[in-house]
Amino acid sequence: MGIREDNKRITRERILKSTKWLLLNNGFVKVSTKDISKVSDVAQGSIFLHFGTKDNLLHHIISSDLSLLQNEIEDRVDPKKSRESFLGDFLDVLAIHENILSRIYKDIAYLSDNIKKTVDQIEVLLKNRLFDNIRNHPSKPLSIVDSFINIDAFMAQVRIYLMEKEVFTDYNGILKQRRGKLVKLYRTLFE
Repeated sequence: MGIREDNKRITRERILKSTKWLLLNNGFVKVSTKDISKVSDVAQGSIFLHFGTKDNLLHHIISSDLSLLQNEIEDRVDPKKSRESFLGDFLDVLAIHENILSRIYKDIAYLSDNIKKTVDQIEVLLKNRLFDNIRNHPSKPLSIVDSFINIDAFMAQVRIYLMEKEVFTDYNGILKQRRGKLVKLYRTLFE
């Protein structure tokens, strides 16, 4: 790899890192190429050269993060584990990705249909993992319909907590702060 390719890669990574920070802190609509240029210390033309449009850049970041989340759910959230272990992994994975999830839920109206479809697929994956874990470790007799009503209620509470997040740093995890409440809700609904 030559110097030119290295410089392109470094510029691209700087743009991605700066834009993600702006996206998390300002929201999808309030991010401008002028702000990206200023924070990443690159010319606006470089942004367009690497990504074409601001929307392409933002969608690239969101799609990449959602792909990582989906892979982590598939790898770590095993419905065959005990309820306690499963719930721990479930909440840990969401906590790791809570910044981008929070921003997505806050800005969902402004996102492309493809991103919305991916978010829906991830939610279905999470709900199916919850259902499979409940089915693998029954304790409270619930019909399939009641199980999914309870799963929807649990996921709605997770989403509410994520939408309450106001400061986007690695140190103020709202899901860590509300973990006890989520565990209690889980036990109330499923045990």
